Amino acid sequence: MASPDVDKQAVSQPESSHLEMATKPGLEGHAGEAVVREELALSISENAKRHWRALLISSVGFTAGIAFAYDTTANGASISMPSFLLYFGDIGPTGPYLPSIWTSLWTAMSSLTQALGAILVGFIADRYGRKWPSCAAAILTLIGAAVQYIAVQRATLMGGKMITGLGIGAVMATATTYISEVAPLKLRAPLQTGLVVFVIFSQGLALAMVRLFVPDIRERAFRTVIAIQWGVGGLALLAWAAAPESPLWLVRKGKIEAARKVMRKIYGPNQPDERLEYEIRAIQAEQEFEANNKATYMACFQGTNRKRSLTVAFLYSTANIGGASFLAQNIYFLITAGLEAVHCFDVGIGGFGLAVLIILTSGVYLKYVNRRNVVLIGLVLNLLVMVIIGALYWADKKGGLWAIAVLMNILISLQSSLLQGAGWPIAAEIPSYSLRAKTLSIGICAQTFTTWVFNFITPYMYNVDSGNLGARTGWIYAGTSVFLVAGFGYRILLG
Repeated sequence: MASPDVDKQAVSQPESSHLEMATKPGLEGHAGEAVVREELALSISENAKRHWRALLISSVGFTAGIAFAYDTTANGASISMPSFLLYFGDIGPTGPYLPSIWTSLWTAMSSLTQALGAILVGFIADRYGRKWPSCAAAILTLIGAAVQYIAVQRATLMGGKMITGLGIGAVMATATTYISEVAPLKLRAPLQTGLVVFVIFSQGLALAMVRLFVPDIRERAFRTVIAIQWGVGGLALLAWAAAPESPLWLVRKGKIEAARKVMRKIYGPNQPDERLEYEIRAIQAEQEFEANNKATYMACFQGTNRKRSLTVAFLYSTANIGGASFLAQNIYFLITAGLEAVHCFDVGIGGFGLAVLIILTSGVYLKYVNRRNVVLIGLVLNLLVMVIIGALYWADKKGGLWAIAVLMNILISLQSSLLQGAGWPIAAEIPSYSLRAKTLSIGICAQTFTTWVFNFITPYMYNVDSGNLGARTGWIYAGTSVFLVAGFGYRILLG
């Protein structure tokens, strides 16, 4: 368990990782510190203009965002295409549908292998760096897409989705690490936020691309959607192959001269040598700090750290517990309920646009409402909208379906911006200083586990061959939202 002194230090220091501190033990007066302090005094736009090389190289991580966005969108949207339903589905009283077991497996198992890829690449990247493991992950997405493209059996298609998911999880996890290690301090947070916005924007574009093939009921329609993954995966492969290795990883491996060459390539004339010496000393200080503080997973569940770990896991899981899986499958659900496929896709594209708009304007409302209250407002809105969606089951057939479609996509935007956009930064501030990395790993594990669980069980709630609840599934997630509101309110009272 971290000492009280360490916890006090965590509260008093700025919210950033140990390597990103403007002042570190043993670095006072170092030339590199003056460089960092000077950059912190500049605006984001001034930093971007000065460090355009670093900005360009860091944007390599955005190709992982494109691959992730297209895979997650195509994975959910392709199963809603009429051509896909006719090929892999069954015929029921109301038309073609997918058996619940396969709807669950195709979505849930891809999420599970994404989590597995993110975990495994952590060990691999520590040994082999960021560059080549990312290339290998991109190749995995190409292999997975090939398996999906030639699949004629449902199980083969699932296998391809799992292979692709493994690569997507790995390259996405490495991308976030790469950005934080290559970008200047002042640009790291904007780039990470930009990655989230870029993913959502790319998902909207991917959905629009899939929508072009919806009217075509021939087999080649859904297979073309799958084949496009070769393009986005190939883009990621080429970008990572051309990118330099992370200089911080090279320093940790003792490859100082190689790190110096990379630093000069990234920062050009902007004091690359001073910056490198600063990072070398920072890494040494970090290693000494970790040696003096027992930062174990067991410590995360002892004393006050247990409350912190559980709260972090809670914040990372709110959207999933609140019905994100139901919302993510809204296109297929609405098609089976009777809404025309093209209209389902059109509303979905608008929903992604709204999500981007809300996140981009978050800087305005966060000046007046703190993140904790934003999350609470998001949970209450989630509860109310889910109640309305459930009640619309008995509404006029056509009008009710349109209302459900609009509300589900509005709620996707609200979950992305209020629960994740505000809740995840809170989670990053909760852990004690020495346990931050491990506590946040627990949060990521909770997020991926709940994604897998709810992706698997949700189709059994609404699908015609199982629970057949239809829109009344919203009431189930209204019930879980009551738990979320109560749980979050209780943790606010605990402080």
